[in-house]
Amino acid sequence: MPPGLEAVIWDFNGTLIDDAEHIVRSVNVLLARRDLPLLNVASFRDVFGFPIVDYYRKIGFDLSAESMSDLSAEFHEVYVPGLSACPLHEGVVEALAAFRKAGVRQFILSALEEALLRSAIDRLGITDFFEALYGLDHLEGDSKLARARSLLDDFDIPPDTAILIGDTDHDAEVAEALGVSAALVATGHQSAHRLRAAGDAVYGSVREIASDFTSAFAFSSEKTRVHEDATT
Repeated sequence: MPPGLEAVIWDFNGTLIDDAEHIVRSVNVLLARRDLPLLNVASFRDVFGFPIVDYYRKIGFDLSAESMSDLSAEFHEVYVPGLSACPLHEGVVEALAAFRKAGVRQFILSALEEALLRSAIDRLGITDFFEALYGLDHLEGDSKLARARSLLDDFDIPPDTAILIGDTDHDAEVAEALGVSAALVATGHQSAHRLRAAGDAVYGSVREIASDFTSAFAFSSEKTRVHEDATT
């Protein structure tokens, strides 16, 4: 982490909230309707990525016959009703509290549609930890980079004082484009070996990031590998 850490930018789905199983159940409804092979959590984590349209192609959807807009709407019709049952990952509240105690500003940057994001954060009871929540203005889950740039500009955050915590290689890409540090959590939407390829620090849990934070604001060299309890 930057030695002068001032801001933490959190991803939401997969990083703060444990929704991988629910996503798999939801997308399997769409796949079954089209007689396409179903996913399990392991196969999902090996194929999921951004842009979402490429992930949809990989799992069998014919984007020459169906629009991404229609597929996204159909997915959210299945996904949204069950989102309220998805819990926070273990250790999230403790991590948020540790950053707040140290006076670090906290934000959420998500590919989830912003109204859905705000509703989910309110339900989980963690709204007060964050200075602002930035989601997308549509359901198609494309790049978060434009919103990330707006966040830094709107809140006058120097990139070298911020860290982005996420669970995908896209989070690493966004962090690199912004010039901020990144930490990736191997309990979300992508497998550990894919996260390792991104080249950033990879952790087995959000709790481990908080532990590193409370013990000097620095990544140790050992954190460049996935910890033993990371999902592989």
